[in-house]
Amino acid sequence: MATLTTPTLTLGAVNGTKRDVTVAGTMNFDASDVGRTYRLQIELYGEDLSGDNLPSGDSGADDLISTYTWLAGGLLLRPYKAVTVLAAGSVSYSEKRAIDTSKLDEDPGTQIVGWADINTPIIMPRSDEVYAQVTLGAAPTSKRSATKQAGLGV
Repeated sequence: MATLTTPTLTLGAVNGTKRDVTVAGTMNFDASDVGRTYRLQIELYGEDLSGDNLPSGDSGADDLISTYTWLAGGLLLRPYKAVTVLAAGSVSYSEKRAIDTSKLDEDPGTQIVGWADINTPIIMPRSDEVYAQVTLGAAPTSKRSATKQAGLGV
């Protein structure tokens, strides 16, 4: 049975309006997985904690920031990486993407964190919390039935 280790998330350098975000971990496969193809999916979320001073309009639910995509032949992008298991054991992955800093700013705006004196607030950007959700699942299979005609007014 395929399993995942807890992924690590690294927020790297900022380059203009983008920031490098790397998600890494290990996929573990046993003998029953050999020959099977799995889908590795990576999504980034902004987490809203109970103590956050949220901007108005923020629902308080975790926000999907980005879905990692991979080339699927030619110019098509798909939201998963196909992983075919060749042997039982561990396989490491490390995926880096340049994400817009505006997306990583999941709690935009500023907040007053204190007062320098009675007339001078200390203003800081709201804290942003980001996590990666990694999913490893079997590739879905689908088949279409033959078309049946049921007459008028189905």
